[in-house]
Amino acid sequence: MGVSATGAKGLSMFSIQMILIVITAAFGLTFYFYGPAITPVMQAAAVTSCNDLMGGNFRSYHLEWVAETEPHWNCWDKTDPSKGPINMGWWVTPER
Repeated sequence: MGVSATGAKGLSMFSIQMILIVITAAFGLTFYFYGPAITPVMQAAAVTSCNDLMGGNFRSYHLEWVAETEPHWNCWDKTDPSKGPINMGWWVTPER
């Protein structure tokens, strides 16, 4: 039987598994709330989709990522501010 000066036995396999599960869950939640806004391909797809919805004029829309309980893209028509935003959802399919 070994003797430890600090009283710690080291990390058990269960502890390592739990740490990996917590890290994976934290990464997954972070990507769910902020991934599309910081991923260049997904952001470019949202810009293209919003531009198409507003008639193809890059000056006539405002795009915003909303990170609430259901994260999504909002697209507004700048030419008619009285209209509400169009909810484009979390996933906008990228162009190929």
